[in-house]
Amino acid sequence: MFAGKYILSPMVRVGGLPFRLTCLDYGADLVYAEEVIAQRLLKCTKIFNETLGTVDFLDEDGGVCFRTTSKESDKVIFQMGVSDPDVAAQAAQMIEHYVAGIDVNMGCPKDYSIKGNMGAALLTQPQLIKKILCKLISVCSKPVTCKIRILESEEETLSLCKEIESTGVAALAVHGRTRYTRSSHPCNYDIIQKIKSVLSIPVILNGASLDINNRSDMTAVMKKTGVDSIMIARAAWYNPSVFRDPEPVSVREAVQKFMKYCIDYECPLHILKYTIGKFRGAFKDNQSSLEVTRHIETRLIYDYFGLGDYYSEVASKRTGDIQEEFQKKKRQKLGEDYKVLQAEITPTILQSFRGMIAPRQILNQWLEANGFSKPKYWTTEHNKIFTGFLQIDNDTYAMEGNFKNKKTATQAVSYAYCLKHHIELRHYKTGARTLPPCNCKCKSGG
Repeated sequence: MFAGKYILSPMVRVGGLPFRLTCLDYGADLVYAEEVIAQRLLKCTKIFNETLGTVDFLDEDGGVCFRTTSKESDKVIFQMGVSDPDVAAQAAQMIEHYVAGIDVNMGCPKDYSIKGNMGAALLTQPQLIKKILCKLISVCSKPVTCKIRILESEEETLSLCKEIESTGVAALAVHGRTRYTRSSHPCNYDIIQKIKSVLSIPVILNGASLDINNRSDMTAVMKKTGVDSIMIARAAWYNPSVFRDPEPVSVREAVQKFMKYCIDYECPLHILKYTIGKFRGAFKDNQSSLEVTRHIETRLIYDYFGLGDYYSEVASKRTGDIQEEFQKKKRQKLGEDYKVLQAEITPTILQSFRGMIAPRQILNQWLEANGFSKPKYWTTEHNKIFTGFLQIDNDTYAMEGNFKNKKTATQAVSYAYCLKHHIELRHYKTGARTLPPCNCKCKSGG
């Protein structure tokens, strides 16, 4: 399964369903999904999305944690970030029936992975690696693989690879850089050759995008290093048709295919903009790129690539939003009857409190001073746009807006509540009150 393959590497934010299907259409043999933290998956609810023809795993806020379809079920590898063998096993059993294999991320150098003892943090813990992989292999009906980076010394790297092989994994993917090496530095082909020479399982080379412009380049790198398969990330991001034999199509043509899948499978706006921003040659010039990616209306972006009418046609035929329905049911289950607060809140307003006491802290202090119970805050999310909720005693309030993270959403609902109840706020830049002193009977003391 992992020999002689041209594979899409896992990429955070990029490797969603639309991008994976695009790469498969252009000749990728296998596609790795973007990493999902195992603990997050375990909190998800599985939904059969009849509108899209997908299986969705929705997190507690209704956001899509993982989405797949039968079009890729025998080609997609699910990658998890995990540091606990039992958690890994539970996550694998939850997802294995919808994917072709399970992979463990042991190479991510990002802070969130390292702090969670995941990704590259595992490279110096061979015994924990063995426990995780052995546990997965014992419970999974699908092949188990892992993806690592090389270590500082050849001896350490080869020793780790042999330990991993001993667990019984189906294949090993190796990124030819250390956790500290930048992507602009060349891939270490020499150590990859040595790894292949000491292992009997398939070895997948990763990290060669600097040397790849087409499928022939991938074949050449495989022959040079003797590896069984090759896995690419950035080269595919620049043009997903890089897998096409014999040559890629134009970037604009590839982008249109990708964007059509985005429409078909409701790709969130921020993912769409993030992904097309890296396609080389997708825009006429830098100015066009900036103008398009700054659009906040999805239709305008699709218009630029000649897909505006298709977007409108597909959108008009859809009768429901499964994520929104999921959130509604969740709110009904919780018995929430909330009041929507009205206020004009911009990022600039919230940023004006930077370095000073934030609205949420001001509100907490005011509530405590005036005899209210401790407030509760939470958020819901749809297409990565968050709504903030605030519960004070038996009353629940919500603040809707274009808030991009949980922190901003809870600060916004706090700010709106303070405005409504004339609670004094001071701006960092001006030191002025947000409202003139009030004469009502509220407890603000304004």
